[in-house]
Amino acid sequence: MEMNVIGEYLDEVIDNPENAHALLKAVYQNPEVPLAVRVRVAIACLPFEVPKLAVTAQVTDQDFATLLDQRIAHYQQMQLANNVKVIDVQPINGKTSKPQIETKTPLARTPDRRFRRI
Repeated sequence: MEMNVIGEYLDEVIDNPENAHALLKAVYQNPEVPLAVRVRVAIACLPFEVPKLAVTAQVTDQDFATLLDQRIAHYQQMQLANNVKVIDVQPINGKTSKPQIETKTPLARTPDRRFRRI
């Protein structure tokens, strides 16, 4: 019975909408329509009123490797223009050595009395 009352009311309020979207828009913008109906209609209208997010790709004639080579060359030109001196380090004894890394000793595996369950 409630739907009949709503239908009759909408017939009185909304006169000949130009399309279905206009009808739905008029329904959810009408404050006298029950909130549950307005929410359902608004959900139905969302895909037509708000654009969906989509992935877009910009395809160019340059791939990543070409662009990287260009940037490296530009960086090297900037260093030469600024007269940046680069120090080439050679080992004293002629041998390459691995860098020594400090490591901590492993923790003891003996159980501590503080952590006993009993």
